[in-house]
Amino acid sequence: MVDKHVLMGSGSINKALTWLALPAIIGLVIQTLYGLVDSVFVGRGLGEDGVLGLAALAVAFPVAHLLLSAAAGVGVGGSSYISRGFGASDSERVKKGVGNMIITAFVVSLICTVIGLVFLKPILTVFGATETNMPFAYDYMYWIILGCTFQVLTVTMNAIVMAEGNSMYSMGMYTVSSVTNIILDYIFIFEFDGGIQGAAIATVISQMLSVALLTFYLYKISSLKFSLRWLKFDKTAFWGIGKVGFSEFLREGSLAIMFIIVIWNVNMYGDDSSVAIYGLINRLFGFVIIPAMGVVQGMIPLTGFNYGAKKYDRVRKILKAAAAWAILISFILGAATYIFTAELFSLFITDTALIEEAVIAYWIADLSIPIVAFQIIGSAFMQALGQARASLILALIRQFSIIPVLAVIPYFLKLTGVWVAFPVADALATAITFWFVWRQLKSLKKEITVYNIEEVRR
Repeated sequence: MVDKHVLMGSGSINKALTWLALPAIIGLVIQTLYGLVDSVFVGRGLGEDGVLGLAALAVAFPVAHLLLSAAAGVGVGGSSYISRGFGASDSERVKKGVGNMIITAFVVSLICTVIGLVFLKPILTVFGATETNMPFAYDYMYWIILGCTFQVLTVTMNAIVMAEGNSMYSMGMYTVSSVTNIILDYIFIFEFDGGIQGAAIATVISQMLSVALLTFYLYKISSLKFSLRWLKFDKTAFWGIGKVGFSEFLREGSLAIMFIIVIWNVNMYGDDSSVAIYGLINRLFGFVIIPAMGVVQGMIPLTGFNYGAKKYDRVRKILKAAAAWAILISFILGAATYIFTAELFSLFITDTALIEEAVIAYWIADLSIPIVAFQIIGSAFMQALGQARASLILALIRQFSIIPVLAVIPYFLKLTGVWVAFPVADALATAITFWFVWRQLKSLKKEITVYNIEEVRR
């Protein structure tokens, strides 16, 4: 049996990261594979409309990402808050944090549902939907928004599981949910001829299953022994969650702005097939970079625990180990996708010329995969320390640095310039992220010195 607190507080950092992050990585990879399989089913299942279906998924992606951003804001903000409570052995802080995470999740999901259903068509239009792919995008997002409460609750409750250190249950939950999703995708799209609506309905049902599994965990398995009495508004907990969580929402939500601007540019210099290619690039890139996100899920509670326990030197070592793992894994997966790009894209589309165009676009757009992993780790490190402002700045840098690049390069290189803009913006964002992280590490060195002096005086 693993003593969670001993491992997190004084055990091997690589072992602790592996224990926390590996199940998260596996679960997230399975989730991402679901997304890829979903695209394969849509591309193949809609027949002649397959490219339009893929273009619709690309247009719907920013809207869906905004919903995920809202959920991630609650999850990350709450995880950061209660992890520091675990590290400081403050059970009241943990209980209030958990209760207010769930309250916030319901409030956020209600707001998203109302706004989404009322303004769905205008939102999709702003996000780049055309007359040809709008019907598909609308049919898909209508069901996703209708069931977004289950998505927000899944992310929020899973963050509690991860903060407690039970990454194995998180992996199992995501595995069961994603496999169920894939099976339902096939049934609704091919057996029931549900088209793109079938894919959305399958997603919502799988998220309902996730909420059921996570509810069972909180009541029957968790050492917290969750009680409905914890669902009381607490100003300190609410703002503690909101401070970090809002920066996470803006960080993730700003990606949607980038997606919109890119789709506008793709529409300007290409057509529906170009938008479909962009959507497939995002799916494949997500598969490559998702291990870095899994490392983050392990790093945030581990960092928060040790920071709360004032083990500052260990915090610095955790960052270095997490960055090394994220960069290495992303590099290996990125190299694999570069070798087999054509074979991967042929799973989604059959047009040879379109596959060749997609391969070249992917090779250009994702040259910066390893350094993007470092950006993710750097921003998450700031979140784990409660540095909401620095984390937000780092998150926004990459998204908004691409705007001036897109304003210039595509003017000369047309559609190719859109793909070139990604590695250029990533290089700039990486340099800025490195500077912020370096400053924070220097600050931690000073805190180590001050803490050691205080210990000697005691």
